Amino acid sequence: MAQRNRNQEFPVESLNRRGFLKATAIAGGGLLVACGGGGGGGSDPAPVVNRDAPQDPVEQGPTWDAHAFIRIAANNVVTVIVGPSEIGQGTMTAVPMIVADELDADWELVNWEQSPVSIEYGNPAWQGIMITAASYSIRGYWDVLRQGAAGVREMLVTAAAQQWGVDAATLETRDSFVIDPINDRQASYGELAEAAANVAPPLFPQTKSVDQYRLIGQSKQRLDGPEKTDGSLEYGFDFEIPDMRTVMVARPPRFGDQLLNFDSTEALKIPGVLDVKSVPAGVAVLATDYWAAERGRDALEIQWISLPTGRINTADMRAQYDTVNALPGQIVRNDGLVELGQLGAASSLEQDYYFPYLTHAPMEPLNVVIDYDGANCEIWCGSQWPDFDRIAAAGILGILPTQIKFNTLLAGGGFGRRATLGFDYIIEAAQVANAFRVPLKVVWTREDDIQGGYYRPAAVCKLKATLGSDGEITSWQHRVASQTIFVNPVVETGLRLYEEEVQTTQGAVEMPYAIDNVRVDQHSIPGTVTVLWMRAVSNVVNVYAVETFFDRLAREAGRDPLAMRRELLKDHPRQLACLEAAAAAMGMDQPAPSGRHRGIALFSSYRSYICQIFEVSVDSERNVTMHKVVSAVDCGIAVNPDLVKAQIESGIVFALSSALFGEITLEDGLVQQSNFHDYPVLRMYQTPEIETVLIPSQERPGGVGELGVPCVAPALANAISAATGDVYDSLPLKNHGLVFA
Repeated sequence: MAQRNRNQEFPVESLNRRGFLKATAIAGGGLLVACGGGGGGGSDPAPVVNRDAPQDPVEQGPTWDAHAFIRIAANNVVTVIVGPSEIGQGTMTAVPMIVADELDADWELVNWEQSPVSIEYGNPAWQGIMITAASYSIRGYWDVLRQGAAGVREMLVTAAAQQWGVDAATLETRDSFVIDPINDRQASYGELAEAAANVAPPLFPQTKSVDQYRLIGQSKQRLDGPEKTDGSLEYGFDFEIPDMRTVMVARPPRFGDQLLNFDSTEALKIPGVLDVKSVPAGVAVLATDYWAAERGRDALEIQWISLPTGRINTADMRAQYDTVNALPGQIVRNDGLVELGQLGAASSLEQDYYFPYLTHAPMEPLNVVIDYDGANCEIWCGSQWPDFDRIAAAGILGILPTQIKFNTLLAGGGFGRRATLGFDYIIEAAQVANAFRVPLKVVWTREDDIQGGYYRPAAVCKLKATLGSDGEITSWQHRVASQTIFVNPVVETGLRLYEEEVQTTQGAVEMPYAIDNVRVDQHSIPGTVTVLWMRAVSNVVNVYAVETFFDRLAREAGRDPLAMRRELLKDHPRQLACLEAAAAAMGMDQPAPSGRHRGIALFSSYRSYICQIFEVSVDSERNVTMHKVVSAVDCGIAVNPDLVKAQIESGIVFALSSALFGEITLEDGLVQQSNFHDYPVLRMYQTPEIETVLIPSQERPGGVGELGVPCVAPALANAISAATGDVYDSLPLKNHGLVFA
């Protein structure tokens, strides 16, 4: 149970070598050193590792907390404490690789642990906030991990130089040993730990150059792979504590409904149901197990008060949003003079696009284990925002955040849902814990998850462009109307006084093509449906509009979409390189095979770049076969290329599920979807051949967790449009009479 604290009373024997252990902290980016685990090196010499025998990286003997992120054991095992949450993206491998490379550690003896909740482990890119979002796990920690590991390496070298009476500059490090090549001797990091703990940390440690990397850039196997494979590494839904009860909450059927009354008589007759109480989130059923809780909840008789504002129909939303978009919005990009570019234009083109609500639908539904006795509290859950979740829970319980021990578990997917701006599922768990005061787990069913709100907002984009007589794009306008994520339009407008708004116009503001006259404006619309960021946020909406509209303009101008993109990416060489690499991989220098058609889309964000090209065929019955998708990616230094490819490929599958089928619809305020039968995800037989090309780079690492999503739908739609000649002005594509074989 790798996520449990070794200091707690619960058993930790099942592969718990990666449990929590508090480490010494970084303060202001500096290096703090302390001896731990019985005095930092102890009196017993550390064993010399037999390099010919495979080692299980389990710490033995005293340990040295060399750094907030690094612990070195007497037996030479290096444990890397990982700040960002593991939600499937490979954090528990990529972060240790960065540390191990700078430290010159033996990769076979590198271990990982999830960090405790503390500002010391917060993401520097988020000013120390512990949020796993916006593809910041690697690019946010890159500098602090490298500098910290380099500093520890220098301390170990200094310790060895002092012991041997030699110049530190003559020593080398490799595979967790400091080596004296002149005198043919070596000492392991474990042997040197106690002495190194007394060395002053360097103020300016020297990090490696790219050509010195030994691990970074290699496709190392995931450190958490074996435990995930054999099931010994627990997710929140698996996790249990002694005397734990299970709770399910009956929540309002409509957004904004209020509880009027309930009758628990029949629920309490269900074997295993222990108690029923009202909480601010709804009606909570306490039971001995999952099935008793669910049956008890089903047996409740509840009366709700529904407000007229909650009885919405999404079928009416497109017309409402189109009405708003008929008016100018708040300008967020204004290049050149759009009106001047429109003068004398040979032709113009305009298109509206509609995008529905989407739910995250992670494989593991939401859950929280919480133990609150009225004074102190401990929480276990998969969270993308553990420090603020802890603060939110403390506010509900009326205690200090320091009175809550928050344990971050593995999460079976998140996509933003486990970094909820409203902290809904954590607040609900705290409300339930406050009501019952027993160890318990609050669980959501799949239906709860899909109907529980916090969706990606619905949106409408209006694009308009003009063409000169030579086919040049002389003006470009992009307007988007979307429900605001940041609480309400007033708050969102206030935030824009300090920085550019990004949640509504991502992907529109960054439109890369060299067009002189560009205007992007937007409307933030209030709503009763709770909304939230979702993987790649508004990039998905706006990149679809930009890239499909671009192809229409190319056809209107009589231009080849690939050639036109090449011409207009002159100011974006890395993006152009991705386009060329994807085109080469797809064989775009040759015509597509008979009956097949191709579509292109490109995108840049998170300091990374991507181009994706689909190849499809469409028969007379509108059956679409997706033959292949090629992605060319420039993410700077790829710490672990295999993990990068996995993220891009998983993003493709995630995006295809939404592009082909995904929509949340409401009738009279009631969500119509409930499970994967009516909110389907892509099946294996529908999945195209996927090829991913990584462009070598020595630039700083960019993010890839969201990079693979935005281009998928527009590249696919452009390919289908090339085959049919139709315009696909809304998603999902199934609503256009297309069938995906």
